[in-house]
Amino acid sequence: MHLLIDIGNSRIKWVCIVSKYTADIKTQAGTLAELIKFINTIDVSKTIVMIAAVNQTVDLKALIQAREFKQVIWAVSQKEQAGIRNSYDLPERMGIDRWLAMVAGFKLRQDFLTSSGIIVVDAGSAMTVDVVDSSGLHLGGYIVPGLHMAQRALFTNTEQVLRYNEVSLSPGQAHNEFNLGNNTLQCVEYGVRNQLVALIVYVAAKYPGYKIIFSGGDGDMLASYFDSPIVDQDLVLKGLWQVRR
Repeated sequence: MHLLIDIGNSRIKWVCIVSKYTADIKTQAGTLAELIKFINTIDVSKTIVMIAAVNQTVDLKALIQAREFKQVIWAVSQKEQAGIRNSYDLPERMGIDRWLAMVAGFKLRQDFLTSSGIIVVDAGSAMTVDVVDSSGLHLGGYIVPGLHMAQRALFTNTEQVLRYNEVSLSPGQAHNEFNLGNNTLQCVEYGVRNQLVALIVYVAAKYPGYKIIFSGGDGDMLASYFDSPIVDQDLVLKGLWQVRR
């Protein structure tokens, strides 16, 4: 049995796989305490743990060391793995979440019967955009503040951008147009949102025909601006499964 754990900057996700990673397997998400509660329900002596951690590593290591798992694997970005070749001179310095998302995204091409390259957008605390060509070569990417991080930066660091009692955007409002805001709060929210979309549009224009794959907490929202996108919130976990030894 495998326990796959994705420790992000703002959330923890995990999935337990007995034999195959099938579409009906449900991903769980929660706090470190909830992960501990789950671990207490499984036979750790028969469980291989694979971990992709970009945060909470100290607490997580303490948790793992307190249990006698069959095997513990801490995933690290590689120079080449599962058909993907890294563009970094020091590949281990690439965030493991980006690397595994590319691994899983490249595999998704087969499911969607396309031989094109891919653009992987992981829209979490930060938004990353990575481009992989059809041969599996990572051409490079971008890292920018995510939606909420950028909004907080404006509200925190700009004296005149205050949280007035103004109307914000509703969750489903105006996702397919570059609207203009009519109060300060809307101006910030529209501006940050459209800024992220514009970066993706720019990259997509440079690599026409590449399939855009979205993941992360704001992935669904950003995907709504594009035609026929792929959205998969479990790219990191699926990438872990694909690089297992």
